[in-house]
Amino acid sequence: MRSLHPRARWLLLAWLWLLLLAGCASGPRTVDVSRQQLQAALERRFPHESRPAAGLLVLKVGVPRLELLPQANRVRLDFRLEVSDRILRSAYQGELAVSFGLRWEPSDASLRATSVRVEQVGLPELPAALRVPLQGALAPVAENLLEDTVLHTFRPEELARARGWTPGAIQVTPAGLRIEFLPPA
Repeated sequence: MRSLHPRARWLLLAWLWLLLLAGCASGPRTVDVSRQQLQAALERRFPHESRPAAGLLVLKVGVPRLELLPQANRVRLDFRLEVSDRILRSAYQGELAVSFGLRWEPSDASLRATSVRVEQVGLPELPAALRVPLQGALAPVAENLLEDTVLHTFRPEELARARGWTPGAIQVTPAGLRIEFLPPA
């Protein structure tokens, strides 16, 4: 068997080194969750009804319409809303818009709403004298109702592709969410 020319040997070693580096760098470092997956998860979790706030107000929200806000790294949900009070026994229809960031919950491998902020409450049927105070009272009820809502739960096969890496940054994109996975420390 003839020995390799020194230049050929060097090229072979360089090629093997590149293969080794490519193997170490392969594998997903991000997992994408599409807008359609998020909307389907919301449709399974809503409509939803709050417990009576201070024993008086009940907030019912329908299935939300999802909007992605990549520039703010937030998600917005627009709901049909029904507010009923237990004293006057009346109900008012309207709209509610909230936005929130996302956090990783390791106990069940889910993405959850965090820092929920009411962007808009509209109750046009409500008498004008009650509209401002009631809309103001609804904001904390809506925020508490939606804080920690599960937006997506990862299936084991999705996490298996991340090969034991841990979730890092969660980025809202025009197409959905992108979760960056970091190598074990």
